[in-house]
Amino acid sequence: MALKPMDKRNGRDSRQAVWEAIRQLREFTVRELRNKTLLTIESVRDYVLGLTAAGYLKAYPQPKGFVTVYALSNDVGAEAPRVRKDGTPVTQGDGRKNMWEAMRILRTFTPRELAVAASMPDCLVKESTAADYAKHLCHAGYLRKFGDSYMFLPTAYTGPLAPMIQRTKRVWDPNQQKVRWRSDEGVSDDE
Repeated sequence: MALKPMDKRNGRDSRQAVWEAIRQLREFTVRELRNKTLLTIESVRDYVLGLTAAGYLKAYPQPKGFVTVYALSNDVGAEAPRVRKDGTPVTQGDGRKNMWEAMRILRTFTPRELAVAASMPDCLVKESTAADYAKHLCHAGYLRKFGDSYMFLPTAYTGPLAPMIQRTKRVWDPNQQKVRWRSDEGVSDDE
């Protein structure tokens, strides 16, 4: 079965929905989270296991025949921790997040400058990746292009979460919970 685009999964990223329910309930079972988020029991369970292994949750096993109760033990704020089932951090998307932050600081940049500013020792951003991301954000109205450079539009800042380029070539803004641009809408006048 194909994965639904993020804007079709309960209105927000599924892990974010689970994390919000965890922060609200503070103490819960996997089934309670499933009922609150309307996600599959498997996806909720896998995320809970990852959060437990990473130290965000504490498990309180019950006597035989009863379900495990979990409690939030490390509340790191509104943004859902990105962990795998074994508790290791998910690093996919770090480059995009770094570019989003760098754009606001640089204001005007070339793809090469953006790649250099967004690269960290544990996350190297290629110039081609920066160019593709900037091109899509330009289509979506976050940036203006002039010559070989781009300018970040401060009025286009929608929040701390980086816009995503989906496989379907759409720009999804997780801050606004909406698609900002679709490739089938055509190319904007900015290019």
